[in-house]
Amino acid sequence: MTEYSLQPSYVQLDYSTPFGNHSQSIATVQWIPTSITGDMGSYVAWNTVPIDAEAMIDAFVAVEAPFLGTDYSYDLATIFNFDGAANKFLPVATKALAVAGTGATAQPRKAVSQTFNYRSTGGGAVKLTFLDSSHAGADFNKQSFLDFNADAIALFAEFSSDANGWSARDNTRPSTAISVTYDLNDALRKQYHMT
Repeated sequence: MTEYSLQPSYVQLDYSTPFGNHSQSIATVQWIPTSITGDMGSYVAWNTVPIDAEAMIDAFVAVEAPFLGTDYSYDLATIFNFDGAANKFLPVATKALAVAGTGATAQPRKAVSQTFNYRSTGGGAVKLTFLDSSHAGADFNKQSFLDFNADAIALFAEFSSDANGWSARDNTRPSTAISVTYDLNDALRKQYHMT
């Protein structure tokens, strides 16, 4: 496994907003083709107990939904596994999602990025970013873990659980919540032709 890469496997979650289509790429432990209850294979979780890939993804999308507005949706989950012979990632399993967001549609949100910042057990940085994220605050100040609401705590608990196979890019488990930050994404502002 290459440190600070998505190897050996990762999940891509594609989602849509009224402004554009986006995706999240989240590293995992080694994907296994054998399914347990679903149709997407499985992982050996950090606690060494097998977990079904589809069940793990479904549970994660459920705790991510509050960070997407009600007119947003998760559309597709794809698992990619690194193929050593081909020396590239190959898609190995996919699932249509159609999971609507359950969060606010406060303004601003167009081209706003929300990033959850964590640390791994190996000390590496881990980030989860949501694009076109609602931001009702009057400023873009950093929010510490002590100020996380129930939805943010639930997201961290699911992402860091040793019963799952989510991974940091240093090939260790996400373990410590640090902060959440908001920003206006310059690339999206350009893409959306915002002045």
